[in-house]
Amino acid sequence: MLRKIYHIFIYCYRIFTYCLLFFIVLLLADFYKQPLFLFLAMLLIALVPASYFVCKNAAHSLTPFLNSASLFGISGDTITLSLGMHNASFFPIPDCTLTYEVTSSFYPCDETFLCNIPVYSRRNSSFDIPVTFRRCGCYQVKLTHITFYDYLHFFSFQKDLSLTKEIVIHPKKTEDLSFDSAAFGEGFDEFEENESKGQVSSNVTDIREYIPGDRLQKIHWKLSAKIDKLMVKENEQTSSNQFTILAELYLPDPASDVLERSLTYACSMADELLKAGETFFFCYYISDEEEFARHLIRNKEEFENALLDCFYQPTYREEDLALYILERTEVFRGVILHISDKGVQDIVS
Repeated sequence: MLRKIYHIFIYCYRIFTYCLLFFIVLLLADFYKQPLFLFLAMLLIALVPASYFVCKNAAHSLTPFLNSASLFGISGDTITLSLGMHNASFFPIPDCTLTYEVTSSFYPCDETFLCNIPVYSRRNSSFDIPVTFRRCGCYQVKLTHITFYDYLHFFSFQKDLSLTKEIVIHPKKTEDLSFDSAAFGEGFDEFEENESKGQVSSNVTDIREYIPGDRLQKIHWKLSAKIDKLMVKENEQTSSNQFTILAELYLPDPASDVLERSLTYACSMADELLKAGETFFFCYYISDEEEFARHLIRNKEEFENALLDCFYQPTYREEDLALYILERTEVFRGVILHISDKGVQDIVS
């Protein structure tokens, strides 16, 4: 409110000053009877429409751009955003304001940011802004609109924009977690059990293309030789000791670090499982749809894709909500690694 009053005051001050100058020039023209002062008075009148039309036409030649030094990072990283305009016209615009916002599904933000830059003629004008991302998530940097003024600052023009850059921030991994199959459940999972006997389960449900990280025992050698491409057999998972990471998307307050700690533990545990050669599921509860999302993880790339999907989901304020729903539905079997801000708890279903 105070900002709006301030702008109104400045605008009235400019009008008053311009009118006072015009009145003084008229007095001088009347007193001295010189054509020079009459010319100045006519020039002052012509400047207003000239300033308006020149800047308005220059707006059609403006092309905004939004670039980022990197599209990926880790919690705590500072990423430089480059905001700017390309002016194809011959007329510079001395006062141009870019409005942008940084939002995330995890951490809603209603705050907008302003960046004021001069726009030169026939060239790019940019401004670099370092942004520190203290928590993980998928952030959308949106350039919403530009506002610029004419040369006399009597008129303002606004142009709506829809430029967006997505920046994915992964949580830092902790060294406090380590995986030991004996510590989480008992026995082998389905893949280890079959391979330890020197065979692969005959209950094949699908065949897909090889992904780096897949085990060689799962390759369908006859089909791969026939089509000259590595193909992998998908087996039905029947083991009661299949590992499932259940991550809580609990966030009581947008300013809290609870969710950051939960996802840090989840990523660290997933990294340990992958290092141990384990195949597992990464799950979380989608409160809006009242169902669980379940991703089969065989390698790092699949986990990063699953984590990215997780970043788009809404959070909830009920502590251990995913575990509460799971215990009453029993939708998963095997060893459930329940991840919260307190750490990892294994539950055999």
